[in-house]
Formats: sequence, structure tokens, C-alpha cells
Amino acid sequence: MNISLVFKLAWRNLWRNKRRTFITAASVMFAVVLALVMESMNDGSHGQMIANTLRFGTGYLQIQDTAYQETPSLDFSFDLSDDLQQKLYNSLGEDAYAIPRIESFVLAAGEMDTRGAMVTGIIPELENKMNGFLKFVSEGNPSSLEDKGVFIGTGLAKRLSLSLKDTLVIIGQGFQGMQAAAKYPVMGLVSHPMEFIDNQMIYMHVEEAAWLFSLEQNRSNWLIMAENDKVSKEIKRNFEKYLEGTGLTILHWEELQPDLVKALAFDTVSGWVMQFILYVVIAFGIFGTILTMTLERQKEFAILVSLGMKRHILALQCFFETIIISFLGVFAGLFIGFPVLLYFYFNPIPLKGGLSDLVKEYGMEPFLPFSLAPSIFLMQGIVMLILSLIITAYPVWSSFTFQILKNLRR
Repeated sequence: MNISLVFKLAWRNLWRNKRRTFITAASVMFAVVLALVMESMNDGSHGQMIANTLRFGTGYLQIQDTAYQETPSLDFSFDLSDDLQQKLYNSLGEDAYAIPRIESFVLAAGEMDTRGAMVTGIIPELENKMNGFLKFVSEGNPSSLEDKGVFIGTGLAKRLSLSLKDTLVIIGQGFQGMQAAAKYPVMGLVSHPMEFIDNQMIYMHVEEAAWLFSLEQNRSNWLIMAENDKVSKEIKRNFEKYLEGTGLTILHWEELQPDLVKALAFDTVSGWVMQFILYVVIAFGIFGTILTMTLERQKEFAILVSLGMKRHILALQCFFETIIISFLGVFAGLFIGFPVLLYFYFNPIPLKGGLSDLVKEYGMEPFLPFSLAPSIFLMQGIVMLILSLIITAYPVWSSFTFQILKNLRR
């Protein structure tokens, strides 16, 4: 049996009825595009949630006291020795960097109003490198953080009826029961994209925060930002051996945010269920076109077998025809789907109204992001080809079982 000849027959046979071929390939193409869009939105949303958590919260890794995770108190702040700092910097490599932080909840007051707030002691240059802090400053000069002033979220400023140059009063508890109380001029306002941060955040220089909370050289934690998750895990493996016996630990963001990990896992499973339903609908749609194509050609098959074509050659020809159509549809879907996803990747869909408020509550910016991860295109192409291979079983089975005389009388 000459395989190349059978393949050539299958190829030529497809273009005898161009409309039928285009309809079948188009059903595969639109299925691929739809699956790509769905998976890209899901992956993009997950990526945004993780990125926001890393940039505005935990970082990839955190060095902290072993008791701090359960009880985030300044009493469990620590001074990272010069020796450990040197070993940390040696473990980081070129692209990763470490950020000392001080974080504590306080009572913040304006002239008439009082609200709970979070004081975050930062190093402005490193904070900007981590999350683009400076681009969120809507009013004031960022260099003012080097002075004894504070920057506050616009949401908190509105709640306390404060504006630039007004006085903010902070009352809290410092290290080992020390009183933390001071007055600071509001030197800047930060329009943070995440609403719950915007409504409670007070930024000051880490040295000023150390003075306020009587910490001296102690810090609440050290954040570590890396190029990617793989690099961060390698840093963790290299550095954690130096922390044995120090009372300190280094934690990965998945250990710091177990609820987020569970939520993402649940959403991933939900996405798989939705995709399974989508694939079932797609499979029946493709099967319908293949079924119609096969039934239309029953008389043609009967004539070919009557003229001497072996049934297994006919079956192989049908197999090649279906596979060729599937490949055409899959590659057309990938070709059309890529520019669509590329457009929405750079122009994410903005969310408005109640939906915008809902995603802000989950710490996400109010737009629908898309992903261009290569695995999305690879996975959807493979799944569609597998579905096509399964559907191919029908025309192959039909080639072996159809009745010659019955179909010749049609």
C-alpha cells in the first residue's frame, strides 16, 4: 500500500467539494479561537492576582521570625545581622533584590475623624523598583519621604478629610509595648489601584518607621523579589540553610498566602469544568459536520469499493481527510487567535460598575487581562487534534461497515 498515494488522493478529494471542506475546517477554527480566548482570560486573571500579591504584598519570598506568620506583631521584628545580609546578597544573584520592611496597624486621625490604618516603612527607590510606587503618587514630591513626612492613600485621605500639608496623627504600639505616637505632615497622596490598600495605607521612610515604633535596626520582615518563581525557589534553597538556629525562616509566597493558592486551585478546577463543557459542545459540532460529510459520500464509497478499492485503503483515505481538515482548522484557529489575544493583551477589557467594585475587593485592578503564555496555544492545539482523532473513528468505522448494494441503489 502506497501511503503517499493515499494521502494525495485524500488531499485532492477534499478540494472536490471546497464548501464542505471549508465548513468543516471553519468549525474547528472557531472552536480553537473560542477555547484560546477562554483559557487566555482565565490564565491572565490568575497571573494578575499573583502579580498583585507579589508586587504589593508578600514578594516572592519573605524572611521573618518563625512566630511572625502566626502573630504578625512588632515584638517579633528582628535585626538581620551583617553576616546574614552578606550571605543573602550572595544568594540573590544579579536580578533579584531584597527589601527591608516595617509594617504595623495603627490608629490614624485627622482633625475630626479617626480610622484604622496600616503604616508601611519603605525605601522609596526599592519600593518603586518592586511595584512602580512613584507612578501612583498623584500629589506631592516623592523625595519628601526622605523627610519626616508621610504619604497616604487617597481613599484614607478622603475618609480623614485630609489634603496636602495637613497633619496626620498616628497612635499605635511599638516594640515590646512601647508607645508609638506622633504627628506627621501629609506630604503626598497615593492613588493606589487596589482599593483596600488605598483606603488604609500610610507610607513613610523605613528609618522614620523604625523611630516611630522604637525598633532601632529591627525590621518586620525582608521581602525578596526575583526574576520569576523558579529563581525564587532556588534562592530559598540556597539561603535557608544559613537560618538554622537563628529563629528566622524564609517563606515562599505560596506559604504566605495559602488562601490565595486554594482560591486559584478552585478557580482552575472550575475553569477545567467549563472548558470540558466547551469541548463537549465543540466535539459534537465537529462530529456533526464529519457525520454529514460521511453520509453524503456513502454512494461514492460504494462505487469505489465496487471498482476494486480495498476497504482499509478507503478507511485510511477518510482518516487522512479528517486529519488534514483538523490540522487546517487548528492552524487557522491559532493564526487568527494570536492577533486577537495580542490585541487584548495590550488593551485589556476595562470593567465598570458593580463588576469593577467586585474585582477591586479581590485585590485586582478593574480590567480583564489576557495571557500570551505559549502553553495556552500548545494545549488548545493538542486538545483539538485529540478530539479530531477521536471523531475520525466514525468515518473509519463507516468505511468498514457500510453496505455496498444498499448505497449503490441511492
